[in-house]
Amino acid sequence: MSEEPPQAQSAPPSGATTTPIVQVCGVSKIYRLREETVYALKKVDLTIYQGEYLSIMGPSGSGKSTLFNIVGALDKASEGYAQIGDLRLTELSPSQLSHVRCNYIGYVFQAFNLIPSLSALRNVSLPRIFMGASPEEADAKAAEVLESVGLGHRLTHTPDELSGGQQQRVAIARALINEPVIILADEPTANLDLNTGSDVIKILKNLSVEKGVTIITATHDHKMLSQSDRVVRIREGEIEAIQNRDELEIEEGTIEFSH
Repeated sequence: MSEEPPQAQSAPPSGATTTPIVQVCGVSKIYRLREETVYALKKVDLTIYQGEYLSIMGPSGSGKSTLFNIVGALDKASEGYAQIGDLRLTELSPSQLSHVRCNYIGYVFQAFNLIPSLSALRNVSLPRIFMGASPEEADAKAAEVLESVGLGHRLTHTPDELSGGQQQRVAIARALINEPVIILADEPTANLDLNTGSDVIKILKNLSVEKGVTIITATHDHKMLSQSDRVVRIREGEIEAIQNRDELEIEEGTIEFSH
């Protein structure tokens, strides 16, 4: 790799290591619509550390989802690069990117995205089977992970037999089955009530603190922001602020960034 990644915009937060796990370096995402050029992202730089709990927030159309997808190897930058560990995503083939998504990243979506006809156990075990594990080994691992998120008694239940909070726990277990180093959670509490949303946040926070998994969320949930090590605010494709949790004043309905 020719150039060195930029330095982080702020020091590693407490609770995280000093080891960068994600580097976003000069990333732009450009869409050309007839004669118009639209920048979804404009030369974004961001360093995320191993074991960090990072939240990305911004209004609709800010570029938040685009940044999220580029970090998650779901989209490619038009300019610059994103890097996970020593893997520069823009240099990888489609099959190599698929390997990264399967082995390094776990995804948790707002809409759960569970397969309706499959049990919780089989929804969780499928990614393990795709990695080449036998169904027996995958089911055993899935049962273990479901137990760890409090669903050991719901292995045979299908999604329509589970509450919203339980479905999101299944989704988290599915994200964990291949022991990723990064969890990407896109508005994971948006469809949940107050109590179940808090339970999901607690699970994600524990993964960060106890197992050193890097948690990257796109969220407007103030409860989730309050648990973050750092919060990134993005607007019109550019990062406006990156601040540690103790620099924020979070109240119901408002978030104040210090300057």
